[in-house]
Amino acid sequence: MYRGLLDPRCWTYWHSELNEASWPLQERNLTFAGRLATFVGFYIDAFGMPPAERIVLENRSTTYAELSESLWRQMTSSPTGGVTCYRRESMTQCNAHSLINNVLHDRLFGTRYADANDRWLKTLEANLLTRDAAGALFYFGTESASCSPAKHRRSLGIDIWTLFLMSAVIPDRVRLWFGNWRRNILHTADGARVMIDSDESKAESSSTPLATAWTFCLARELGESELAEALRVTLLAEVEAGFELDPLLSGLYLLGESLQPNSFQRLVQG
Repeated sequence: MYRGLLDPRCWTYWHSELNEASWPLQERNLTFAGRLATFVGFYIDAFGMPPAERIVLENRSTTYAELSESLWRQMTSSPTGGVTCYRRESMTQCNAHSLINNVLHDRLFGTRYADANDRWLKTLEANLLTRDAAGALFYFGTESASCSPAKHRRSLGIDIWTLFLMSAVIPDRVRLWFGNWRRNILHTADGARVMIDSDESKAESSSTPLATAWTFCLARELGESELAEALRVTLLAEVEAGFELDPLLSGLYLLGESLQPNSFQRLVQG
């Protein structure tokens, strides 16, 4: 998995698409850097050492500690309180990785990076909640270098991805938000799913199986056993036939199968 994350096919998917000129782990590529840092933190927690002494990419290198400090510094200097991605916008799902990694790094190395989490969460609650009675919970990003929401961008798929990640850091708030969000789950005689529209699927930000899989994981994490089973039954048909998006979907399905209430929270917070 570590080698896969450092493969150009992985990180250039976002980095070159928007003509970002900086080194992929230098700034703004939180879509990649946040995930890489979180994974390396989990690896160190599990094995007591990183998967490699230095993270080497494009003839430059860094360490997990240096990468985590860089992300924290970007977070604390940003007007949004979150690390910015392309066009200096801050995204909910990407910054959920920053929240996690700050907690992880503090636990592993005794830093105080998670003190910065509150400022991003204030932006999230004050500016990025849509407060609509139906549909998406969040605007999934801010305007450039601003706390103002990009109101044209909302997504059920991004919502549930973000909610699952944040359940490891702020589980009580996630439980409240999910209590309202679950109205977006379609229940049928054959199970339950989260329907994602074709535009979102074409943009590759989510899909019905992917949003359903994230919801399955969150339901298991929150101890919502009946809901989790209904979502699992829906996913099972594709488990047997083979998911179109593998290994991502099969990995999420296996994660959901293995989760017990609060497992993800314990993984992050110890």
